[in-house]
Amino acid sequence: MVKDLLYQYTSYNETITVQMLPMYFLINPNVRITVNDFKSGIYGDYMLDTISMPLTAGGTMSLTCHKALERI
Repeated sequence: MVKDLLYQYTSYNETITVQMLPMYFLINPNVRITVNDFKSGIYGDYMLDTISMPLTAGGTMSLTCHKALERI
């Protein structure tokens, strides 16, 4: 139980920011996404917190996510 509580309260603060081409189906926060980037060593499930969409045709969108807990 202690191990589970430590996991819940310590990994919740792990956040990432992703810059990418716009994906218009990701318009709602609180969506679970999977990130696999072997170059930077980031992989796992993350919950989407904020989304920043560009207003220009060639812009990139920015996602801010926090580490999701394991699925039950």
